Amino acid sequence: MTHFGHPGFAPASDWGAERLDLDAYLCRVDLRRLARTGEPGRRSPAFDDVCELHRAHLASIPFDNIDLVLGTPVGLEPEAIVDKMCRHRRGGCCHEHNLLFGLALECLGVPVERLAARVLLGGVGPRPRTHMLLKARIGGEEWLCDVGFGSGGYLDPLPARHGAEATQYGRRFRVVAHDHFQWSVDIRTSGGWTPLYAFTHEPRHPMDFTVAHHFLSTHPRSMLRKAPLLQRLTTGSRLQLRGDTLTRATSSQQRTDRITPDQLPEVLEEFGITLTPPKLTALTRACARRPPTATG
Repeated sequence: MTHFGHPGFAPASDWGAERLDLDAYLCRVDLRRLARTGEPGRRSPAFDDVCELHRAHLASIPFDNIDLVLGTPVGLEPEAIVDKMCRHRRGGCCHEHNLLFGLALECLGVPVERLAARVLLGGVGPRPRTHMLLKARIGGEEWLCDVGFGSGGYLDPLPARHGAEATQYGRRFRVVAHDHFQWSVDIRTSGGWTPLYAFTHEPRHPMDFTVAHHFLSTHPRSMLRKAPLLQRLTTGSRLQLRGDTLTRATSSQQRTDRITPDQLPEVLEEFGITLTPPKLTALTRACARRPPTATG
């Protein structure tokens, strides 16, 4: 087995691509030059364009579970996601990120499937299939895209075939088919290959992620309700807040600090986030909680 074999991609209309404000999204990620790509009579994005968009999304829009921690999640309708993440310049969880990115790709003429995964990094025992990733067809090839993994993750799409390996800005990833059904994306660490998540290539429907998002938003055992988890990822750095622990990492060094409540507004500014005073007060209390051990 060398590649995914499921026939066909679901129509973009199933996910609401026609309701996406593409201009607002491309403005948010500062790639307005792609606005006319994919229009009738124009070429679809090349692989390099999609890679640039993938990196720009990660650098511009942080992973941000603040609303889930505070018990005020936003819905998964395209209008709600664009309003929150583009107009109000907030981040979101994996479903919000990858739904937004997938809709943008479809508007640009790239076929997309949504896949479900179990997060394995940092977890112990069986985990629910709550993470979303994307499979996109670009230039006749299939690629995995994921702009919503809250603990590291890959910056460029990965080939959707067994045995594929890629080194990206000092970090190494691989895609593995463990059997006909189960696949994983792994990262190379000092201890060897470590799985980020396990997934299948069965295409999902919008309702599947409505259910998963409800679990992440409301269930007492949801890892994304326990404490703040924020991340901004670029080609040269990673900025992450887990509870009250702030990590700044580059390819050559890493620094971890405990932040105090009075430092929180300044830290949020580093992620491009400004909260209302009531939300800031509530988040300050939440920062002292036990941080999540994995992401969704």
